[in-house]
Amino acid sequence: MQAPWGLAFDDDQELGIHAVVAGDVTLEYGDGESLHLLAGDIALVRGVAHRLVDAPGAQCLTLPEFLATGAVAGSPRRYANGPGPPTSEFFCGAYLFSGDLCRELLAELPPVAHVRPQAGGSLRLALDLLAREMGRDAPGQQTILDRLLDVVLVHALRELFSREGAGAPHWYRALDDPEVGAALRAIHGDPARGWSVGDLAGEVGLSRAAFARRFSLLVGEPPLEYVTSWRMALARERLRHGDAGLAAIAHEIGYASEFGFAAAFKRRHGIAPGRWRAQVRDEDRAVAS
Repeated sequence: MQAPWGLAFDDDQELGIHAVVAGDVTLEYGDGESLHLLAGDIALVRGVAHRLVDAPGAQCLTLPEFLATGAVAGSPRRYANGPGPPTSEFFCGAYLFSGDLCRELLAELPPVAHVRPQAGGSLRLALDLLAREMGRDAPGQQTILDRLLDVVLVHALRELFSREGAGAPHWYRALDDPEVGAALRAIHGDPARGWSVGDLAGEVGLSRAAFARRFSLLVGEPPLEYVTSWRMALARERLRHGDAGLAAIAHEIGYASEFGFAAAFKRRHGIAPGRWRAQVRDEDRAVAS
């Protein structure tokens, strides 16, 4: 982009990611708040209207309005306001989420988070690779860019939540613990197994009592409560997005019958799973329309 320029984004992006490849960019949001991004910087924006500009207060177009001007310079992914080389180069991505497996993680993010990658770190290397791919046109480029954006997002979240005082969810921090992290991965990998506290303790080489104390301390809930929470989260995903019957879902997440699953679901959510599915799908259709 060559100055003067400005792009406006509304608040319908559940998570936006902006990374500066060259030059600098100012991100404006809220009531006069702003963030100056330098080459290599990343901003994660969660559900707030914001603007990317070459200078504070610059006039902005929405992205569709800007693309409609046809001001194309070189690659179809590169745009400029006039002749000459761009003064700033950056990429923008947006994520929309359906369901709630990601909600707890997203809820811990501030409206705008600034991440400056560590020199020589994985995020810095991923950004360098993405910048290199942006500078060329070759078969499969869009696929590579899409996957690299995912890689950049994961590494950005890792760096953000590794900061002292960052509000990472309990389970996220617990994954770094050798014993509790191993137990969480075992639960996630085999939710249908009939887990007991003794089974989980045996998986990680701790006594039953020591494991239960450590798990509850780090995760914020007892082991079997977490197992149920994880199973219910998976069930909600299957109910929202698939057409599997209750018996199939029950078997997949570790319940002996659809009646046992339906009872557990109703205890947790106050509504039968079939009715929950119908309500959520009606809500999703209303949002889509």
